[in-house]
Amino acid sequence: MKTATYVIRCLTNMHVGKGDATYEVVDKCVQRDVTTGVPCIYSSSLKGALRQFFSKKVFADSKQVFTETDLNYVFGSDVNRDKKNNSDKKNEEEHSIGNFTFFQANLLAYPVQSKQNESGSYKLRTNKALQKPIEELAKLLSAPFNAKGMLPEEHEETLSNEHLEQLPVIARNQLDNGESKNLWYEEVVPAESRFVFFVSYDNEDIFKEFNTKIQEGVIQIGANGSIGYGFCKITNLKDSSEK
Repeated sequence: MKTATYVIRCLTNMHVGKGDATYEVVDKCVQRDVTTGVPCIYSSSLKGALRQFFSKKVFADSKQVFTETDLNYVFGSDVNRDKKNNSDKKNEEEHSIGNFTFFQANLLAYPVQSKQNESGSYKLRTNKALQKPIEELAKLLSAPFNAKGMLPEEHEETLSNEHLEQLPVIARNQLDNGESKNLWYEEVVPAESRFVFFVSYDNEDIFKEFNTKIQEGVIQIGANGSIGYGFCKITNLKDSSEK
């Protein structure tokens, strides 16, 4: 199998929740790597968001360049839909997994507000601790990786762990006739953050169409899409370096 490297650029704040109950001040926390504690996007959440994006592409594309058959080949079939269509159990098991492998998206860079008094000024920062696990996995998968090539020239390599330990927290409130019924707090990964993930594939023709589609438009990842969370742009590292 071959492996492609993709960069996620967050265009808006993102909340991909871990789903666990919490007894801390923050009610809804973002997903974090179980080893490093760094914000990430679990592969299941990423794959689900991409499948939803591609599903819309398939049914909106009159030319059907990327077909429903391709969709099921990449992501696996929708078992719930198969049950509704009275598909046999054996068929569901054979086609529910998918042939492409999606790896966890790891944080590569994080925007930090500038200490200067310029309004809206920030610096995109990274560090070796973020880069190392991505680089090691890239080597194991024989995938391209170039941290500097993934980031703007003006980025800095001075990100401290403190910024990742305390992410921005936003208060949310459910109102009923102007009366607060449910106040909660949730973490977000701020806009302009960068993640990196890998996709391993075994079919060149289907991957070619997949690679074209994934870089078209904007993809929504995580919760609260209706209020503008999680809108991202995804770029293939190899394609962007050739431009």
